[in-house]
Amino acid sequence: MAATSVAAGELTSFVDAQKGARGCWSRQYSAEHLAAHPDQLVTAMDFTMQFDGEFHYFELTADLRGGQSGRAAGACSEHEGVVSCGVDCDGGGVILSHGADGKVLLDLSEYGYIRMTNSCGEDEEDGFALEAGKDDKEFLLSPASGKACKPLAWAN
Repeated sequence: MAATSVAAGELTSFVDAQKGARGCWSRQYSAEHLAAHPDQLVTAMDFTMQFDGEFHYFELTADLRGGQSGRAAGACSEHEGVVSCGVDCDGGGVILSHGADGKVLLDLSEYGYIRMTNSCGEDEEDGFALEAGKDDKEFLLSPASGKACKPLAWAN
């Protein structure tokens, strides 16, 4: 996915196009939710979007059942009112939409997966694909603030 500079539009409804502006959303799934959705692998998810003065960048972290964790990062863009965030070199991505009360919905269905790494490095050998499974297609995340909303150091 090629990053393009976006000055206005739907993308800025998530994070303003002002250098350093960022938004954060997260969700820790309850034991009750996971019991009701036994096919859901994701147990927790955090999403941050930040504007660096030219582009909107993102970082997505996810914890899975069994203790596996991963991170995805890349650029976000808007095309015909659809906001997508993707990982370079065919690493998949997510489509974003607004939920109620400032929530954001991350949808894996369009891309089918997003490549996650197990560390800060981008080594494909050190990761996995979070695939759009039966109960892992859409994730409704709530706004996070304060210490939970850290700047993306690599996007500055």
